[in-house]
Amino acid sequence: MRRGLTAVRRIFITAAVTALAMWGLLYAPTPYLVYEPGIAVPVDPMIALESGAAADGGQFLLTAVKLIEPNLLGVLKATVSRDRDVYEKSSVLGHFTKEQYAERLTIIMEGSQYDAIEAAYRHLKIPYEAKTEAIVITDIIRVADQPVGKLRAGDKLLRLEGGEPFTSVADAAEQVIKALDGKSGGALPSVMMEIERGGKKMMIELEPSVTYKEGEAESVEKRLALLLGAKSFVELRTVEAINEKQRLSISAGEIGGPSAGLVFTLGAIDLLTDGDLTRGARIAATGTISPDGKVGAIGGIKQKVVSTSGEGARLFLVPKANEKDALSKAKSIKTAMKIVGVETLQDALDAINEFEPNG
Repeated sequence: MRRGLTAVRRIFITAAVTALAMWGLLYAPTPYLVYEPGIAVPVDPMIALESGAAADGGQFLLTAVKLIEPNLLGVLKATVSRDRDVYEKSSVLGHFTKEQYAERLTIIMEGSQYDAIEAAYRHLKIPYEAKTEAIVITDIIRVADQPVGKLRAGDKLLRLEGGEPFTSVADAAEQVIKALDGKSGGALPSVMMEIERGGKKMMIELEPSVTYKEGEAESVEKRLALLLGAKSFVELRTVEAINEKQRLSISAGEIGGPSAGLVFTLGAIDLLTDGDLTRGARIAATGTISPDGKVGAIGGIKQKVVSTSGEGARLFLVPKANEKDALSKAKSIKTAMKIVGVETLQDALDAINEFEPNG
């Protein structure tokens, strides 16, 4: 009887250990995130022209990486995959939850869309009007994981108490710096700012959150950020052409972040000009864009090379800072897709003009 009970106990322990191991592999949360190849889709359905005109011929492809929360088995698979990268959650999300991080990327994407439209209008010398709708804090300065100021990510800056609504980041900087510069020890009256947080308007008292030496803040915007304890802002604006038929709108759905700026601008220029800018080819592009046409670096370039090549792109325009990694990945997967690094919108347009679709 005792021998039978021992056998049963052994079976029970083995089953429990196996179940625990399977739970650990398949269901236990991990402190990691994985970047893997995501979408590479035509951008033209996302861009609309007031006149209703449509793009001709070829397609510009927008590409985005897929960010997943893997189980332990997924982490192990990703570590040996050439197309995936494993990161600690804290290095990607920072102090944000995944939901807060996604919301932040959505806000940044919205700002990026208007930068893309403005870059297209500036390049084509199309008269337009820009109006600031909101200035949104996208990240804040922390010391020992505690905010140094009273503002929080997602806060909208509206106006100083008794003042006019902020018309731009530069305007907000001028007003706040004038009110706060030199304030110390309660020698000056309190400075109140109206903000919107979670859909509710409120007043908060401002005080210099971070001190800086002359020359450390290279712009008034940077001085404003330091004074308020913010790392970064997004200026949400409406940008409209004077001619109604040239007015553009962009709808990217659930895609977040600023890395589609360049491809949105190229798609906008294609819509606003005669002929087919792509000359019938599938051309992918990634990179941030500023209103004056500067192209900035992005993340996930390795995964974007894989997805754009898989969708038949013939040319992939990438930020100059990402070019080396993109070329290395393209070589490793033996793609015929051409990679070109660009620093400006004009560089991108020159690369498209020099590209031979039938070569």
